Amino acid sequence: MNGMLMYLCAQLKRMMKTLPRQAVVNLLMCLCVGVLAAVFIQESILKQDDQKYRIGVVGDMSDSYLGFGINAIQSMDDSRFMVELVTMTDEEAREAFEKGELYAIVQIPEGVMESIESGANDRPISYIASEGQKGLGAMVMGQIVDVASVLVTRSQSAIFGMQAIMLEQGMEETFWDATNALNFLLIKLVLNRSRFYDVEVLGIANGLSVEGYYFCSILLFLLLLSGLNNSFLVTHKKADMGRFMKARGVGAAGQVAGEYLAYLCLMVLCLTVMFIPLSWCLERELLLIPEWEGMGAEPLRGFWAALLPVTAMFAALQFLLYELVTCVVSGLLLQFVCGIGMGYLSGFFYPAAFFPDAIKRIGSILPTGVALQYVDSSVAEEGALTGGFGVLLYLAVFLALSVLVRKCRIQRG
Repeated sequence: MNGMLMYLCAQLKRMMKTLPRQAVVNLLMCLCVGVLAAVFIQESILKQDDQKYRIGVVGDMSDSYLGFGINAIQSMDDSRFMVELVTMTDEEAREAFEKGELYAIVQIPEGVMESIESGANDRPISYIASEGQKGLGAMVMGQIVDVASVLVTRSQSAIFGMQAIMLEQGMEETFWDATNALNFLLIKLVLNRSRFYDVEVLGIANGLSVEGYYFCSILLFLLLLSGLNNSFLVTHKKADMGRFMKARGVGAAGQVAGEYLAYLCLMVLCLTVMFIPLSWCLERELLLIPEWEGMGAEPLRGFWAALLPVTAMFAALQFLLYELVTCVVSGLLLQFVCGIGMGYLSGFFYPAAFFPDAIKRIGSILPTGVALQYVDSSVAEEGALTGGFGVLLYLAVFLALSVLVRKCRIQRG
C-alpha cells in the first residue's frame, strides 16, 4: 500500500508539471470553439428570413379580393412566419424554381373568384412542386393547401346558405350587412386559429434547446479529445518499468491506480480552468443557454459536479487506449479516430434523433452516448440515475481492462 501511495505521489508531481501548458491549450481550444459557435449562431440569425418556404404566386391577380387575401396572409396570418408568398410572372417563377430559389409555385387560373362566387369551383388552383420533395416540408405544404381549399369551400357554402335563407325570409334590407358580417367573422376565425392550440417545444434532443444541447455536446467532445494533449504522459509504458515496480511491491492494479488517479487529477484541474471563461461569459450573458436563463453562472457549480463522473470515465477510456499502444503516433491516431467516431455516432455533431434507428441504438449504448444522455439530463434537471449508472459501469470496465492489459504486458516482458 505504501509503495502504491509513493508511486501515486511521484505520478502527481509528474502530471502537475504539465498543468500550466495543459491549461493554456484547453483555454485556446475553448476560445476557438466559442468563436466558431458565435459566428455560426450569428449567421443563423442573419439567414433566418431565408429559412422560410418561398412560394411563387402566378396568375390573374386583378381581382381585388384575391389580392387583398394574399396581402392579408403575408401581413396578419401566422403562416407568414413559415411561408413567404412572392407574386411574379410565369417565366420568373419557373426560372426561380429551377434555380432552387422557390420551394413551390401556385398558379391561379383566370376567373377563379367568379368560379367560387358562382359555386361551380371548376377552376382549381395548381400547386407545383418538385417530385423529389419529401419529408416534413412537403407534408406541411400539402396540409396548408388542403386547409386553404377546405376553408374557401366551407366559407362559401356558409355564406351562400345564409343568403338563401335571408332571401326566403324577405330580409333584403339587411342582406349585405349580414353578408359582410359573416365574411368578417370567418376571416377573424381563420386569423385567430392559433389560439385554439398550445405549442410545446420539447427541444432539439433529450429535451434541451439547441444552445443547451450543443453546449453539452461540444464540452464533452473537448473532454473526449483532451487525451491528445496528454500523449507524452501516458505512452511511456515499458515492460521493464512495470516489472521493476512489481518487484518493489506495486502490482499491475497499483500501477494503474497510481497513474490513473494522477491523470484524473490533471483532467479535473484542466476542466476547472475551462470553467473560468465559461462562468465569465454566462455572468455577462455573452453565452446564452435557455435552460439557465436569468441564473447567471450559478448553474455551473452543479454542472461541474455532474461532469466529474463523465470526466473520470473519459479519463479511464483515454488511459485504456494509450495502454494498448506504446508508440506516441499510434496513441494519437487511436484517440482521434475513436473520439471522432464515437462522438459522431452519439450525436455530438448532429442530433442522434435524426439518424436511422440502427445508428441511434448503437450511439446510445456507446460510452459517449451514455455520457451525453447523463449530462443532458443534468442540464434539463431531470432524473439522470440510469445515465449515471452507465457512466460508472463504463468507468469500472475501462479500469479493469487497463489492469488486465498492464498485467499481460508485465508477464509478457
